[in-house]
Amino acid sequence: MRNPNPLPDALRGRSFTLSEQRAAGLRDGRAWNQDLRVASRGVRVPWGATQQLAHTARLLTGISPGTVCCGPTAASLWRCPLPFDLEREPLVHLLRWDGGNRPVRKGVSGHRAALDPEDRCVVAGVPLTSPARTWLDLASLLPLEDLVAAADYFVCSQSRSFGHNRAALCSLGDLARQVESNARIRGIRNARLALGLARVGVDSVPETKLRLAIGRQGLPEPRLRFVVCDAAGRELAWPDLAFPRYKIAVNYDGGHHLTAEQKDSDIRRDESIVAIGWTSVTITARHVRVRGFDGVVIRVRHALMRAGWRAET
Repeated sequence: MRNPNPLPDALRGRSFTLSEQRAAGLRDGRAWNQDLRVASRGVRVPWGATQQLAHTARLLTGISPGTVCCGPTAASLWRCPLPFDLEREPLVHLLRWDGGNRPVRKGVSGHRAALDPEDRCVVAGVPLTSPARTWLDLASLLPLEDLVAAADYFVCSQSRSFGHNRAALCSLGDLARQVESNARIRGIRNARLALGLARVGVDSVPETKLRLAIGRQGLPEPRLRFVVCDAAGRELAWPDLAFPRYKIAVNYDGGHHLTAEQKDSDIRRDESIVAIGWTSVTITARHVRVRGFDGVVIRVRHALMRAGWRAET
């Protein structure tokens, strides 16, 4: 069997449509050569080629008029953290919003629903649901804590004098309007519960889960985006969670805190706030693996009690 002619540079190493193949000057029969696999109707991918989700989504929405990416696919494109099984979801979720039939093709999970114009947007050439609508669509798929973490991600904004800053993708008000406007959608009860627990200023899923565990244990609600300053007003630390009344700072240290540079920075941070009378409580990923989030909260409870807090009876 003769080896097929090499693909032109414009098509090499990526998925492409049959229309793109023809535009590149190749015969229709080239689509059936052994070096290509059928990814979906009218779509070919060279064997072994790794595809970026954004490219695949752009291609599939382009050949499926009236559709946008939704659900886990839209969440991934917005870089929203998801549980492992949804993050590795092999299907692209497409929603038909213009009244036509839901998309049915290989590699696609098709949906059909009416969408208001403000629920649709285009990012890097990919049509997808807005951040707030994407979050609502996750309500039927995610456990409550993961849905709260997704809400925290979408509404998070940070403006610091050091480190990274973030602009919110939407507001708590945007999420509330989705809940109010879609009372009959699947997962709406989960969405209402998650909305009540979401807060602005949480940087990661573990921080969300630690915050929720603190609430379940009946401890005071911590402050987010709180800045610890010295007597001269100089900023010393931005703890993940803070109890200013009791001068307690709580930080969750994930894997990136294992580098020597980050460890030195964390030590300087803790020493600087201890010097002005604060207590630093650090929760690590290892602590959580051993005891779970509810288990590690005992350290926060003990710090609060030493500082004078007493549980209401």
